[in-house]
Amino acid sequence: MCGILGYVGNRPKEFILYGLKAIEYRGYDSVGLYDGRLIRSVGKVDEFLPKIPETLRSPVIAHTRWATHGGIEEKNAHPHKYGKIVLVHNGTVDLPEFPDLKSDTDTERIAALLNLYLEEEKDILRALYRLSNSLNGIYSLAIILENDDRRVYFAKRGTPLLIGIGHGEMFLASDIAAFIKYTREYIRLEDGDYGYIEQGGYKIFNNGIVIERPVRVFEGNFESAIKGEYPHFMLKEIHEQRDIIELILPGDLKRIREILRKNRVDGIAAGSSYHAILFIKYLTKFNITPYISSEYPYLVTKPSKYIFTISQSGETIDTINAVNYAKSKGAKVLSLTNYLGSTLAAISDYVIPMNAGIEIGVAATKTFLTQILFGYKLISRFDLNEIKQAIDIALRKDLIQLDPTKKIFFVGKGINYPIAMEGALKLKEISYLHAEAFAAGEMKHGPLSLFDENSQTIFIHGNDESYQSAINNYKEIVARGSKVFLIDPNFLTPNYFHIAAVVYLQRLAYSIAVSLGRDPDKPRFLAKAVTVE
Repeated sequence: MCGILGYVGNRPKEFILYGLKAIEYRGYDSVGLYDGRLIRSVGKVDEFLPKIPETLRSPVIAHTRWATHGGIEEKNAHPHKYGKIVLVHNGTVDLPEFPDLKSDTDTERIAALLNLYLEEEKDILRALYRLSNSLNGIYSLAIILENDDRRVYFAKRGTPLLIGIGHGEMFLASDIAAFIKYTREYIRLEDGDYGYIEQGGYKIFNNGIVIERPVRVFEGNFESAIKGEYPHFMLKEIHEQRDIIELILPGDLKRIREILRKNRVDGIAAGSSYHAILFIKYLTKFNITPYISSEYPYLVTKPSKYIFTISQSGETIDTINAVNYAKSKGAKVLSLTNYLGSTLAAISDYVIPMNAGIEIGVAATKTFLTQILFGYKLISRFDLNEIKQAIDIALRKDLIQLDPTKKIFFVGKGINYPIAMEGALKLKEISYLHAEAFAAGEMKHGPLSLFDENSQTIFIHGNDESYQSAINNYKEIVARGSKVFLIDPNFLTPNYFHIAAVVYLQRLAYSIAVSLGRDPDKPRFLAKAVTVE
């Protein structure tokens, strides 16, 4: 996710040098700042730092950008300047083109609209009030008005933005990690807030009225500052899933949809990404044949014309090898990845960016959710509000209680099967408990012998075409004495049930891992990007 910095005070360069490094973990492809001078570049923070003038002026804003609207080019890096407005932006908004503005980005159009309001209102705060009531989308903005050497202005809706309260200096950032070295006092801005920071303080407005927001005090170390108010990155990333929905999978999927819908396609992935491809197959009914990446070269002698592959890191070696094998046989590659600068993206013919934001926890959470949401976008079934409501329900629902001393099974039929597989994987990889997933119809072909009073079963039972058939499988398990927890639409929600189930099972795995004293962010023997065979 992109990162925002704003500062008013006597040590702008010290803060910018520190702040840019502190938010680097969020992921980005370009960097920029404005202190009366506009300095931008594509690449790493370390490459940008030497370009910062020896004497940096206050006020200053800075930004690390991850491309969404517009390619990875210096002209698309933030800040953007239009008229008297200079701003940086996290989020995405829908705005029409301005007649005299040829732009690839929504950010430049925000700047143009705000400049228009400023010209009409003759007052930046009234202009911000109009802007906050007219933008359709989500945004956090840090703004400098040309020739105003006192303030950094801001506006916020949907994405995080914090004020850091210093002594004789004030901070603005998308992440508390940016200013935790300088102050532990901060304000978490709410949707619709706008206003400014200046050296002597700040002022917050909402809907034209001055607002007082509570001042909080952060307790913890730097690592926990990056985690915000969460004890682990995994829990933070589980909760971030609701907020990324509007940012993920940008662009027109028409061409990708047509390729996947009209052709026989080999689906290649590993781990959670394999479960996602299997889920997409069930959901779309497209002619996609899922393969585990490491097994693909041994199963397929003549790849399909197109292969579809998923890798959150874009560096998964099994997937890279399978893709290169298919390419050597003449296949075209469509890839879904979270990192556009990855090896997978470089060797693909078509790349779909996840835009899930950086994911620090080893276990895939928001990247997996993004992958299955891609399936919903393929069939044009993507109701933003209902998806958010499903996630909200999953985040609030009381967790079932499992006994870690007993066997744990996950069972599902049809489209519920890959959800069961993902639930079992999440639990085993971060808690180290032995959890297995089975297709419900396979019970009588061997696995049923494992189900007894010493077992627990999580039965995923969605309201889909497998519903009636799965009831018999459910009864078979109950009859063997296993304690069965039914995860169905009545337990969660009928709307986007599988999305709710994914989030709920992530929470369940996290809770059990923590209760056993495991570190869910760094499970043993595992890595975020599997780059060796």
